[in-house]
Amino acid sequence: MDAINHGSSIKKTTPAFDYQAALVDGTDAGHGLGYDETLLVPAASNVLPHTVALETTIGKLTLANPLAATDLTGKRQAALAKDMAEAGALGIVPAEEKIEDQVALVKEAKSADSKGSLAAEVWLADDSQVRVAELVTAGADAIVLYLPKALDEMTLTAVSDLKAALVDATLIVGTIEDAEAAQKLAKVGVDAVIAGRSVDSKWADDAHYPFLTTVMTVVEALAGQDTAVIAAGGIHYSGDVVKAIAGGADVVMISDFLPREAVVEDAVFQMDGGLRAGMGYTGSQNVEALRMDAQFVQITDNGLKESHPHDVEITKKAPNYVEQERD
Repeated sequence: MDAINHGSSIKKTTPAFDYQAALVDGTDAGHGLGYDETLLVPAASNVLPHTVALETTIGKLTLANPLAATDLTGKRQAALAKDMAEAGALGIVPAEEKIEDQVALVKEAKSADSKGSLAAEVWLADDSQVRVAELVTAGADAIVLYLPKALDEMTLTAVSDLKAALVDATLIVGTIEDAEAAQKLAKVGVDAVIAGRSVDSKWADDAHYPFLTTVMTVVEALAGQDTAVIAAGGIHYSGDVVKAIAGGADVVMISDFLPREAVVEDAVFQMDGGLRAGMGYTGSQNVEALRMDAQFVQITDNGLKESHPHDVEITKKAPNYVEQERD
């Protein structure tokens, strides 16, 4: 099959079906591609993995590597955010019911002289303005604002008001999956959007969700604007990080991957190494080159099985590899 074209607009299609257009215009929202349904096309390359540049930007933030994560275990909220920030990624302090509890976590993460970028997660609610103000005062460099419902005019106004109040901090809003929502949020000035399965998604779960197509759709909708895109969901291997960025994402959320690693630095090391290898494979000297020039090919379920280890007994599992079966 021919490569899925990747031009300057990030538009990618296959000869058989324009998957991205299906989500953009709504003609067939049931079609789309996940990370495990594609492979990256190798390119002539003189790029060595250890020489690539991983820097990326979100609003006022510059990250040493294009990763972000929050603790999903409820056991290391401040520690994980601190470790991610110190590794050059975006560390996110998860939301807490009480404002003072989350403020304490932000202060704890900052108290360790964390020189990286630290964000705080907030769910849009009546107390969001107060919560955001206290979190920024406590040291949060960014606010990750999650929407509890579909984006409507009232919600958009609330987001706009929060952005106006954030003079020195970066505002990230999610999770969205359609072009219209991305454009509306960009119009009110948000610094980044999170692309993934939204709260009002037609897909019931992540099992067959078209994460790659969703990223491409949101990126295409924001072409020519300064709004960054963070890919969230569907990340199982370091190679998926490469594909998400090749699909146009500026940053990739790896929260789901972290519980497999006892030490955050090990997880970041695995993702960092896989990303560097993928950039060398595609001839991408930096993140922007990977975003703009990479190409994909679509594969079948049989192709997926063939691309992973099979018909062998795995005696020792690698820390960055999980055996998976696709229905």
